[in-house]
Amino acid sequence: MRFALAHKLVTYLFAGLGLTALMLGTTFSPIESSFLVVAFVASWFAEAPLLDRAGYTRFWNIAAVVVLLLQIARGLGGEAMLTIGVQYAAFLQISRLSHRKTAADYQQIAILGFLHLIAGTVLSAGLDYAVVFFGFVVVMPWMLALTHIRKELESQHGAGTPMLRAELDSKEFATPAFFGGTTLLAVPLFLLTAAMFFAFPRVGFGVLSHLGARTQSVAGFGDAVELGGFGTIRDDPTVVMRVKPANGPHPPQQSISIRLRGTSFDRYSEGRWSRTQSNGVALKRLQEEYIVFRPPLPEDQAYEIILDPMEEAVLFLPEGTVALRVPPTVRSGRDRYRRITHAPGLDIRYGGRVEAPLTYTAHVTPKRRGFPERIPTALRKRYVEVPAGYERVAALARKVVGDATNPNAQAQLVERYLRGNGNFRYTLEQPDTEGEDPLHVFLFDAKAGHCEYFSTAMALMMRSLGLPARNVTGFLGADYNPYGDYYAVRNGHAHSWVEVLIKGRWITYDPTPASGQVFAAPSGLAVKLRQMMDAMRVRWADYIVEYNIRDQAKALQRLSAWYRSLRGNSGANRQGAADDSGDDPEFGPIPFRPDWRWFVAIMSTFGVGVLFARWSRKRRRQTRAGRQLDPDRDRAVRLYLSLESSLRSAGQARPPDVTPIEHAEELRSSGFPAADEVREVTDAYLAARFGEHGLPPHDYHRLRQVSRTIRAKAKRPPTA
Repeated sequence: MRFALAHKLVTYLFAGLGLTALMLGTTFSPIESSFLVVAFVASWFAEAPLLDRAGYTRFWNIAAVVVLLLQIARGLGGEAMLTIGVQYAAFLQISRLSHRKTAADYQQIAILGFLHLIAGTVLSAGLDYAVVFFGFVVVMPWMLALTHIRKELESQHGAGTPMLRAELDSKEFATPAFFGGTTLLAVPLFLLTAAMFFAFPRVGFGVLSHLGARTQSVAGFGDAVELGGFGTIRDDPTVVMRVKPANGPHPPQQSISIRLRGTSFDRYSEGRWSRTQSNGVALKRLQEEYIVFRPPLPEDQAYEIILDPMEEAVLFLPEGTVALRVPPTVRSGRDRYRRITHAPGLDIRYGGRVEAPLTYTAHVTPKRRGFPERIPTALRKRYVEVPAGYERVAALARKVVGDATNPNAQAQLVERYLRGNGNFRYTLEQPDTEGEDPLHVFLFDAKAGHCEYFSTAMALMMRSLGLPARNVTGFLGADYNPYGDYYAVRNGHAHSWVEVLIKGRWITYDPTPASGQVFAAPSGLAVKLRQMMDAMRVRWADYIVEYNIRDQAKALQRLSAWYRSLRGNSGANRQGAADDSGDDPEFGPIPFRPDWRWFVAIMSTFGVGVLFARWSRKRRRQTRAGRQLDPDRDRAVRLYLSLESSLRSAGQARPPDVTPIEHAEELRSSGFPAADEVREVTDAYLAARFGEHGLPPHDYHRLRQVSRTIRAKAKRPPTA
């Protein structure tokens, strides 16, 4: 491959990775990203003679100033400084790519690309950034090496000279061996990065820590929910959380019907549920345990939940949750515990930003049905409120319960009426409610809908009977991911049900037919690929994004334990100081103690690596020597380089835009004392380098001596 083409391809690959790192964040809209991609592709076609026009250069200089002023104006107008800064950084890269002429321009492109990668660490914390970073480490040695070679060529031959153009068209530099050898440099870069990452864990970035956090919007967990919202996401495969039961089924089931409660709504009006706003009160914390109803007990079931960041900071709880365990975040090297609040309606929310999936553990008691909750008087009235115009619904409720007076029996009768007996059917199709009340259409006309219709109908029917009831949203069901060993909860698992207050406890009822509750787990190659990617994202977030000084300490402890396991019991009981576990009974774990055998092994590995590196370098030199110019042309190049060195010493250096023969003629015209010698050496160089005449060794040495005499001859005073 021609050197110029290889350098251009690598440059665009390097710059493209940097721009991708910027676009992975939330600072670019789809339109802005599309415009950036179009500009990036268009810059590829910017070539000479366009690049050499003064007007073209002036255009980009003016554009840089205009865009800068525009971004400043946007900042003064209230636009986020991060957004305008990142967008201007992307524009600068497009400007450089559209105006690349010399090695200095390529160096600026490399610097901007590296800065874009650094910005990407703040803007994005996902697995997609890991792919960009991997590509960056591989391409970086190519970019640096090719740019350095171009700089040396320009320094040797001058920018824009025919000799430089000939070198740029050469295929002797960008060879498979070159790319293979420089790619190996990525290995020590990766090792150095990993060592730095392990040795210096993140201690928090303060205000910058949340700038790249991505959140997703899921219907049903904000301040309001419309009838029909969940039906639109039933087929959405996006994973929103993962569940790991401490004592899950063995072997794992393909899916489980776990119910994860999110939030509740107390007021209904014209097809829309809303909830009373409340700041809530902070849950009492005991170390990392937050008490919802009581401290956890040994017999409680534990569920580890990995929740993706959402627009609503809701903590989803399995039924029967009595306490939560939420590990602290690490900021500035210190543990920072989150503020967990409990608002009426069992609305549990967390405070603070999240950069990656939030992991917490729910302690669940399986013994009790329902849970008590202290409800303010004003809110209690909301739970029995039925909007005007729902007399027909109230009449239906009284008809369904008949003579039953027990609240639990009444709730069961209403649930059975909606869920069973074939009175209603589950469907994802939206009932036609144009100009009519959606609940009346569902109950008396369509008699078909999805979960919100069923839960709304039961909630209002129970309220019409005088029983406090509320609509609850959350997730129902989870599918097993064998690659991550957890149960994945998808957007499509979003669900709505009812809670009824009976004898001081909120009891869960689900009037949706079974066909509309837990859908069969999807299957197929696409599903397996999504499962693999999701498992990789979880590990990336766990081991990379959330890695901190506490994780470092745990890793060192595990490393020490592994080392002791390799040593076995031979050193565990020396001098009676330690038991079979390798721990001191009085002072705890034995610290890490190096062993001479490990030292020998490490030094031997290092020695083998040095020998291999020297052997590889020798092979590369031999290969490079085999690809050099033929001896005559090689001697010609070295001869002319010696001539140019003498001319520079004599103060007659050849300008970059002047050919060797033109320079020799100019020296003769100006009366240069050694003009004849310069012309002789130049003619021999051109004949051997570009003609068919050779340059035998004896002629090379003679002319080399001639070129050395030029400096002394030029310094002699002219004769009278």
